Amino acid sequence: MARRKNPPESIRVKCDLAERLRGVRTDLFGERGGPELARRLGIPVRTWYNYESGVTVPAEVILRFVEMTAVEPAWLLDGKEPKYRSSKPAVRSEETPTTVEQLLRSALRQLEEREQSNRIDGLENGDLSRKLDYLFPAERDLILLGVEGRETELLTASAGPRYEAARDEWLAARRDLRCARIEGDAMAPIAANGAYIAYSAIEESPEQLDGKMVAARYEGKTIVRLLSVSGGYALLRAENEAFEPATILINIQTDWEAAKVRRVLWITTPH
Repeated sequence: MARRKNPPESIRVKCDLAERLRGVRTDLFGERGGPELARRLGIPVRTWYNYESGVTVPAEVILRFVEMTAVEPAWLLDGKEPKYRSSKPAVRSEETPTTVEQLLRSALRQLEEREQSNRIDGLENGDLSRKLDYLFPAERDLILLGVEGRETELLTASAGPRYEAARDEWLAARRDLRCARIEGDAMAPIAANGAYIAYSAIEESPEQLDGKMVAARYEGKTIVRLLSVSGGYALLRAENEAFEPATILINIQTDWEAAKVRRVLWITTPH
């Protein structure tokens, strides 16, 4: 069966929108501002450039773009002035709301974060299993992927004793809060967005972890990267070459302890 073609009008609308998105990005972030805009939108930079080339933009990305740039939605649709809801805005801090709508959104977000924090704090001295279920939802059909040695295939219940041993190790890590959820596609396709990882409780030297997949603390979050040692530095590398930053440097002498680098033991599938 022949593939149905998009009508010419639909293609024209997409191209016009892509051109206007590119124009706003150039206005506010400059000719090379794609990475910074993508970072603020919370998407990979390659995804943003796809939008600028005519790929359909999800509604949530458009809404965030409109809120962040103060561009007129009507202008994005048909190109009729005014272009911005005020005179051309300066690029402003993500943390500084400037309209009533943004103030309300910011207040709601802070309330939600506070409520979530209170729910977690309330479990600190209570039911540990409830806390674990809140932080790391259990999966009935747990599928584990080992990252070292011969444990390279997906392990399910059909794997028998090997699966049971791996699951016990996973549950121990979960009980000790040695788990983290992967956010973003830095490690794709090895570890997908939304997958959970379990990491070791044992502290190891940079040399022992050279060439291994590790979990580390960076800017207040637990991230997963491939580690390599170069001189006095440990390099945390993304598997996805398009991800930014592709490499993070850790000074072994001054920053290694704070980074809390640990070997990744198991990965779950995100589905």
